[in-house]
Amino acid sequence: MSRSQYAVELCALLVDETYGELTSRIFTTLLRKGRLPIATISKHTRLTPRALRHGLAVLIQQNLVYHHTVPKGLTHYEANDDAAYNLTRSGKIMEIVESRYGPRARDVVQNLFLHGHIKVSDLADAYKSPQQPAVNGKANGHPAVNGVNGHANANVVSEVQLDVILVELLELGLIEPVVERMFRSPADTRLEVENRILRDEYNGEVKGKTKELLQGKSKEKLEEMEAENREWKSKVLKRPLNGVLANGVNGSSKRRRLSHSGASINGDHAYEDDGTRLDPNLVIRINHEKCAVLLRNFQLVEAVKDRIGETTSQVYAELLKRLEKKITKCQTPKTEDDDQDRPSVMTKDIAAWLPKSVNVALGIGKTAVDAPRAGNIGEMTGSPPFNRKRKADDLEAKADRNGSDDEDRPVVNGNGTTHDEEDDPFLDDTAVKPTKRQKVTFVDNVQRPEGFHTKDDRILQVKDHLFLLEHDKYGFVTKAGMNGHGEWSVDFENIIKHLREAEIDKLVLEMFGPTGHRLVRMLRKMGKLDEKVLKDTALMKQKDVRTKLAELQLSGWVDIQEVPKDGTRGANNARVIFLWFFDNERCSTLVLDHTYKAMSRLLERLGVERLRAKSVLELTQRRDMRDKPPDEYLTQTQMNELNAFRDREEMLLGQLNRLDEIVGIFRDY
Repeated sequence: MSRSQYAVELCALLVDETYGELTSRIFTTLLRKGRLPIATISKHTRLTPRALRHGLAVLIQQNLVYHHTVPKGLTHYEANDDAAYNLTRSGKIMEIVESRYGPRARDVVQNLFLHGHIKVSDLADAYKSPQQPAVNGKANGHPAVNGVNGHANANVVSEVQLDVILVELLELGLIEPVVERMFRSPADTRLEVENRILRDEYNGEVKGKTKELLQGKSKEKLEEMEAENREWKSKVLKRPLNGVLANGVNGSSKRRRLSHSGASINGDHAYEDDGTRLDPNLVIRINHEKCAVLLRNFQLVEAVKDRIGETTSQVYAELLKRLEKKITKCQTPKTEDDDQDRPSVMTKDIAAWLPKSVNVALGIGKTAVDAPRAGNIGEMTGSPPFNRKRKADDLEAKADRNGSDDEDRPVVNGNGTTHDEEDDPFLDDTAVKPTKRQKVTFVDNVQRPEGFHTKDDRILQVKDHLFLLEHDKYGFVTKAGMNGHGEWSVDFENIIKHLREAEIDKLVLEMFGPTGHRLVRMLRKMGKLDEKVLKDTALMKQKDVRTKLAELQLSGWVDIQEVPKDGTRGANNARVIFLWFFDNERCSTLVLDHTYKAMSRLLERLGVERLRAKSVLELTQRRDMRDKPPDEYLTQTQMNELNAFRDREEMLLGQLNRLDEIVGIFRDY
């Protein structure tokens, strides 16, 4: 995270909003001063050693502060600004978990947000304890900045369900095992690896090309360490049939499986006891890098929904879901073989996993039954095309002449044999059975009722949606491989580039109108241009172009470069060419800085609104009033004041989440 003035201010406000003034003072000092030992922190914050250690303990527990002990025994502390900013996304992450795994999994994730890193046994004890802290989205007396209202812990999670939920979240990567290296900053870890390689392989000396080789080996070693960090299956204990765990602890009797394929019961995920248990001493925490992958997928699905349609967005969501387990984080170093190593998924797999409730025939024009397409069996075998409607009418007329009813007429397959429709092996679960006097048609030389779609038709329709995604301007999917099996991959870098340009265009259009928007798009597409060329290309008056370019330059959106015609420039401007240009990277930084500023102002406004409603909020936060509804002990005037504050709080937090989407596009995705 870039440590600009507004970024530092935003991180400090987020820590203060969530964990209070003590931790905020320590965190802000580390953020502004850099790495400091505990004595220097005490000097800058003017806190007592006891208060300072309490605050550092909370910050380390939440991974908001790194710590590293040098060989001489002095420990240095460093602020983790990325973890501080991730406090804004807790609500979105819990919504994703709830949509996939149900309210119980959401409550488990919420407890992990509350405790930071925690042992599995301690998390289980937290659910068993009668004085378990209420999971209400609050910490230190302040509502959590997550855009989600607090949830009462009505979904009680048993020890068996907790293990199953944690295993599913570990498989997805939303939570990860905690190792000692995670408490050190990435720079310290990289320096330690380089020093170890230098000492063991190069005798502590750097000569010639040794530096490049050292960087390559250290990079490989860091990748191996990251892969080891994600390894958790060795910590899984399988209970045998006698109910005794591998470590000798007795377990409850194994229950019968209640559902299959991740079904849900009353809107909640069905967690079956399959005998899987986690090591009670395993320490886990939220993996924010994987959470960013899920948030990016959600953002891309919304973009497809706006540009193409809802059905295509559902197909795209299923494709991204199939790729999730193969992608550990959003931003990875670019390599030469990046296009070949990109994860892919096949069309038939998307069609198989896509819910049957999704009607893929919508949003792509004519369906497979309505129009012939390349790839039908008749065309693949070289047989001449036939008039399906005419054959259907002839068959129906023949049946009427024979005096037979439609519902009793047997279905004729391509081999000339007959069978009842209920025994048709080609029928899908979503097939529409013919009713009396319903028109029939032919699909792959087999008589079918009108509106019927086979599994092959569904695959072809899914492929049509993928073609729409491929040929869109954003290039949401790309073909992978040359084997012709219908493999698809996603070039996230190219898509995010288009999303950034779209966000910049929206801002420029709103701030400078259609004229400024036109000039910015031209400069982005055509590069550096002279003012006269820009005037002729934009079909505008030179005065209007010059005025608008001056406005854009003062705001930092465009800039000018002087190119002398010869070496005798001097003070003669006639010997200089002035070229206007648009810098994407610079404008992205500008958008990020303005977004940080807006988010900081929203949090400050939230604090002001909280002070205005202080008298009412103090009543609702009293221990003897927490279990009662507010309307029992508040007057009508106080209730109106409380409802007005909640409406303003919801509006401010909602705007904060919308700004977080911009930060994700320009920084994280």
